[in-house]
Amino acid sequence: MLFKLNGLVLKQRNIGENDRILVLLTKEKGVLEVCARGVKRMRSPLAAGCMPLCYSEFCLFEGKKYITVDAATPIRNFYQLRLNPEKLALGEYFCDLASVLTPEAESAWPMLRLLLNTLALLEDDRRQPVLLKAIFEFRSAAIAGFMPDLIGCSGCGIFESEQMYFLPQDSCLLCGNCKAAHPQQGQGGVLLRPAVLKAMRQILYADEDKLFSFSLKGESLKQLDRLTERYLLIHTGLQSRALSVYRALQV
Repeated sequence: MLFKLNGLVLKQRNIGENDRILVLLTKEKGVLEVCARGVKRMRSPLAAGCMPLCYSEFCLFEGKKYITVDAATPIRNFYQLRLNPEKLALGEYFCDLASVLTPEAESAWPMLRLLLNTLALLEDDRRQPVLLKAIFEFRSAAIAGFMPDLIGCSGCGIFESEQMYFLPQDSCLLCGNCKAAHPQQGQGGVLLRPAVLKAMRQILYADEDKLFSFSLKGESLKQLDRLTERYLLIHTGLQSRALSVYRALQV
């Protein structure tokens, strides 16, 4: 049976001499593995649409063993990302996250839309890479079901106070008074800069068209970067080679 869908190539692996297995992120079927036969041959008509980080229209054939690629037409190939090692590593890291956090055989439009928008902003230099990293980490965790409660203090419910602590392990906030009253509960809490708390709330609760409409700099941006990465590691355990490469390139 032939069917069509659009998908972003998250990763690939070789099988045999000329074939590859592609891991796609699709709106309709979530993460989907397909076989691109002969894609490694010179002048293969599939090659252009089957590259990692390429968003393509796929014509697929569902067989007994594999879903195979009959045709692949690029929609956006994010070519400029491949010319910048730091951006390429970051894009691959986003793909690693999406492949782990997105279920199979389920609608995945929120994750696909987030990934496409993030890659487009990264490619076009419209946001700082480190800010895009933090936004993608925190928002993708929320989409996957690891959404912290940042509405107010988990102890007294206050929205803001002079001191607000984020507890990554417990996925909640604690104000300074409640932390002082319950020191055991507040262990591991990170005192948030006000701008960072505001940014974290926007990442979690803003509509898609407002998600990227803020900026941070200096120590606030550094704290956000550390917290979102730590939060994701605590709740998913993901170890990404692409993230290690990205960090090494920043040194």
